[in-house]
Amino acid sequence: MPKVLYEKRGALAYVTLNRPEVHNCIDLRMSQEMLAIWDEVKRDREVRVAILTGAGEKAFCSGADLKELIPHIRETSEEENRSRAFQGPGWGGLSGGYEIHTPIIAAINGYCIAGGHELAEFCDIRIAAEHATFGHQEIKWGLMPGDGGCSRLQRIVGLGRAMEIILTGKIYDAQEAYRIGFANHVVPLGNLIARATEIAEQIAGNGPLATRAAKQAVLHSIGRPLQDGIAFETDTFSYLCRSEDWLAGQQAFLTRSKPGFRGR
Repeated sequence: MPKVLYEKRGALAYVTLNRPEVHNCIDLRMSQEMLAIWDEVKRDREVRVAILTGAGEKAFCSGADLKELIPHIRETSEEENRSRAFQGPGWGGLSGGYEIHTPIIAAINGYCIAGGHELAEFCDIRIAAEHATFGHQEIKWGLMPGDGGCSRLQRIVGLGRAMEIILTGKIYDAQEAYRIGFANHVVPLGNLIARATEIAEQIAGNGPLATRAAKQAVLHSIGRPLQDGIAFETDTFSYLCRSEDWLAGQQAFLTRSKPGFRGR
């Protein structure tokens, strides 16, 4: 049985962590399967948006499998650990050092803890079920977020809030996640995938070159001087102006019709 399920429906890809019996925590095999799936999403230009969720109704992802993944990291050579740190993809199968320009929506259906919180941080849009709970509890076990959490969370919710979440190890609920800007939407569990699909379809209906380029430009600007971000943005905009998709979009704008984007 695969530990990560992959289903493609038209322009949307559904990626489901499939260890519900252990709250979808990440062991080595799940990490490897997840990486293979994200590599496939990157290669497949028909996929315009991906939705990441967890199997069952209790957990999105509860983090690393402490019985397997952490001991494996301890036993791994310093050379491999440094390679993963500086070249990616980290140890969680997605969050640390992995780059993908396909938009990703997290459909958070329960526990979103530690490495699971980092997976949600890596996604571009987060939708939470009403009963979902969140937290970075690594600090309670003598660790820290080490697969992107310390670097990404403060960019999403601000420095003070990120420090409190990481340094206290507190658990917080979906409404708090929405209040601090971590979750974009909070919905009943029964509406979670439908809401994620609705937003994914809105994104998928736009120019695929443009959506990937816009995500890339936004992420590229983080931590750089304003002028550096603007230069990259302007150069990328010029690239889009020379695309076939822009010609299709221009024609659709002039004729008030639906553009036939082809991703080139």
